[in-house]
Amino acid sequence: MAAVERRTKDEIATEIADLKERRQAIDSEFQGQRFSPEKRDEFNQLTADIKDREETLTELSRREQLLAEGAQNENAVEQGAYFNVPKSGVARGEDIYDLSTVTRSWDSPEQEERELNDRALRAVEAARFPHQDADREDTQGHLERLLGDGEGGDRKGAHIAKHLLVTGSPAYRRAFTKYLSGQPRTQNEEQMLYRAMSLTTTSGGFAVPFVLDPTLIPTSNGAINPYRQIGNVIQITVDEWRGVSSGGVTPAFQAEAAATTDASPTLAQPTVSTEMARATIPYSIEIGMDWGSFASEMAGEIQDGKDVLEATKFAVGSGTNEPFGVVTGATTVFTAADTDSLILADIYSWHNALPPRFRNGAVATFNNNILDKIRQIDTAGGSGMLQPNIQLRSAAQAATMIDGRAGVDLFGKPVYEASGQSGAVTTGQLIGVLGDFGRYYKIVDRVGLTVEVVQHLQDATTGMPTGQRALFAYWRVGAKVLSANAFRTLKLA
Repeated sequence: MAAVERRTKDEIATEIADLKERRQAIDSEFQGQRFSPEKRDEFNQLTADIKDREETLTELSRREQLLAEGAQNENAVEQGAYFNVPKSGVARGEDIYDLSTVTRSWDSPEQEERELNDRALRAVEAARFPHQDADREDTQGHLERLLGDGEGGDRKGAHIAKHLLVTGSPAYRRAFTKYLSGQPRTQNEEQMLYRAMSLTTTSGGFAVPFVLDPTLIPTSNGAINPYRQIGNVIQITVDEWRGVSSGGVTPAFQAEAAATTDASPTLAQPTVSTEMARATIPYSIEIGMDWGSFASEMAGEIQDGKDVLEATKFAVGSGTNEPFGVVTGATTVFTAADTDSLILADIYSWHNALPPRFRNGAVATFNNNILDKIRQIDTAGGSGMLQPNIQLRSAAQAATMIDGRAGVDLFGKPVYEASGQSGAVTTGQLIGVLGDFGRYYKIVDRVGLTVEVVQHLQDATTGMPTGQRALFAYWRVGAKVLSANAFRTLKLA
């Protein structure tokens, strides 16, 4: 028998509000027009879902009323304090978001971390993700991996758990939507926004609800941006990530009873700083008042713009007030012998230049124009590279770019299209990167995207208000090649 999903009244009320927002958006889209058959079906289904949830909400409210009436009857109440003692550390329904009830102990801080982790996992399990292309189960799995298991004093996991709980409650989502549209908020909603403000880096900004936050949730590509998929991506709650790298131990054969030599590795501490990216979105006061799904729609637009920006910066970012791009950091360059063209021998030599240590985990990235040039090298389909070395994974993958793959393999290595890299076949162009992205290209997200509202925009000439507001969104991310030797960049002579 399938398990029945249990939801609180507030969760059901939030679902009703979301469904009504979607229904209003469809109605606005077709204002003054007849629905298309697909939209009519969706509109009718939304109406039926709203009615079903409203009936459920009415039944739950009636049951609560009956239980409350029964509790006032002394003959129906079991006497004794034993039955009124709440179990320590247990929270149900929307109470999981009330951090004042989390058990805290100076002697055992791990207990607090475990409880925060448990509550955050329950919040993730109940969450609905309105991002159009976000798979619910994959997204939940991703967030659960960020949280970890709550054991071993993992402060990063505890901070992320707190972030999810502060920004994840149904009441906070309602308060955030009201904040964007300039609507008055209740005292409880004001307190929730104030609590979320403490998670941001500056006063006045409010963290985006975690179900909308593209710094936490992997979403679709607005550009061909494979780096998050193939790179080493982590989330942090501080300014920069610090690691430890090693040049490797150097053993040697030696004579019997001879003094050994020092084989200690040379250690280094690579760092990746997070840099701030920003987006300003002006909107009219009327839109803020009338567009019910404004918060969700703008979150999708911010996600798309974020991905387009990162597609370029992860490729060729300078590292100054922005991430280091992989082309920028992969400074070990292999220069093709032929001038202003791409030939078979150069591609083989480029692959052979990558050290053996890094070949097993290597992948290649190209602009699509360069991929097309490679496909044309062996026009006869004979003994060149098309048949043995570039193989279609499947017609479906080649057509739809499943998993970001370009539909081909090069030397048995996966190939990814990267629209931010150069596609020009001219002298001096850096046209391809081959290397171990999974271990040596680090992408570091500082958790949490923040939004502030600029209450009134002014005309540049007169200084008078224009009847517009603006969203000012910002997030922090860094990226860096940890070892240039783990990559080879193909350069045209």
